[in-house]
Amino acid sequence: MKKLLYLVCAAMLVTLVASCTTFKLSGLQMDIERQSYQTVGELDLKITVHEFLGNSGGSNLANVSADNMDTVIYDAIQREVSKFSGDAAVNVTVEYQASVVDILLNAITFGIYAPAEAHVTGTIIKYQ
Repeated sequence: MKKLLYLVCAAMLVTLVASCTTFKLSGLQMDIERQSYQTVGELDLKITVHEFLGNSGGSNLANVSADNMDTVIYDAIQREVSKFSGDAAVNVTVEYQASVVDILLNAITFGIYAPAEAHVTGTIIKYQ
């Protein structure tokens, strides 16, 4: 009976500490009225994201590294916009996923290392 109580308490603790946040981006911009612009390039980036204490492409313990991808993805988009001498990126889509290798690395490290990949696509524009 005592073991069952410990098991229930441990399960409740894990449920409380585990997070549902798996992906977070900030600094996004949405314009309803667009100026005239010219397309100067296309985004097609694959970015490896390194998270810890969780599942590859999924939740992590107490959101320890939920925002690791935020800066990495934002900086990668900014570099591409600068590379094409653009002013902005529009129609940006971010797909966050874990490959078989990512899942294997996560399993081998018993959930300590949880890599995943973000695939970013979109259009780079320059305002006229």
